[in-house]
Amino acid sequence: MTMPLMYREALQAPKRMRIQLNELATPLERLVKHLHQHPPKLVVVCGRGSSDHAGVYLRYLIELGLGIPTTSATPSILSIYGTETNLSDSLVILISQSGQSPDLVNYAQMAKRRGAFTLGLINSYENAPLSAHCDVVLPLHAGIEQSVAATKSYVCTLMASLQLVAAWSGNEALQAALQKLPDDVAKVSSLDWSMAMNKLVDTRRMLVLGRGPGRGIANESALKFKETCSLHAEAFSSAEVLHGPLAMIGSGFPVLVFDQGDAASMSIRESVSRLTKAGADVLFAGANAPQGTTGLPVLEGLHPWCALVTQIQSAYLMTARLSLQRGYNPDAPQFIAKVTKTL
Repeated sequence: MTMPLMYREALQAPKRMRIQLNELATPLERLVKHLHQHPPKLVVVCGRGSSDHAGVYLRYLIELGLGIPTTSATPSILSIYGTETNLSDSLVILISQSGQSPDLVNYAQMAKRRGAFTLGLINSYENAPLSAHCDVVLPLHAGIEQSVAATKSYVCTLMASLQLVAAWSGNEALQAALQKLPDDVAKVSSLDWSMAMNKLVDTRRMLVLGRGPGRGIANESALKFKETCSLHAEAFSSAEVLHGPLAMIGSGFPVLVFDQGDAASMSIRESVSRLTKAGADVLFAGANAPQGTTGLPVLEGLHPWCALVTQIQSAYLMTARLSLQRGYNPDAPQFIAKVTKTL
């Protein structure tokens, strides 16, 4: 069976990550020098869809790795309500696969007017309207992505985020981990997540959970289930799921959990225990799956932030196959275009 573009493009991610490692070394050195000379008091991350989910991951990395308050932008404050915010002494990071959405372009223009330094993480950066309004652009180097469902561009955004924080913070352990991360992601194709696919083939609704930087991974996985499988998947923090959503869990209710194996792991496992007692059928992507769950194979011994990159790669490959089993075309979801322009 011929695999869809979504699957085949996901498999291209390791090659594109290696290219990015080489290409971003010099521009990152210049950018980090500027950030050390002009340290921001606040970081604002702006993106839509998968780019927003990568932004959630990056927010956690910056706060954990650098201790700088980081928040998500609210573009509609400007584009719909016409209000500008004070962004002096801040770094605004704009994330986009296409660099074309008008709300991101307008936000970048406003950010510069209001005193921010603007950084673009953009894939199709050449001649992109957004690039013109960024003080620095770090190209994602994901290459052309034809499937509507983003895969390698998202993975490359995570890779660029990791490179930025590793260089900015001077984290040598993370820098060393990144040198082997493309090879780690390449190994993922040998991991068998068919147990998850078999359990989800007839599912109508599910939850996807993560905590810390894993929340951005959970958000992205849930989006792909909705986008390519018409499966109503909702993402929550593994802590937030106990504040209300737990009440809807019944026998056999499917829940996919990402656990990167860091300080959040104990909390994640405590939530999993509550869910399994409520009857949930938990698919656990992490080392040493708790009793009562279905463990999905993962690469072990990785830096936790890198582990999440390999886990979303596994989720992409499984979801592309699940989409076909459910009778859909993951490359062309109905009503959705590759480039979405919003205000």
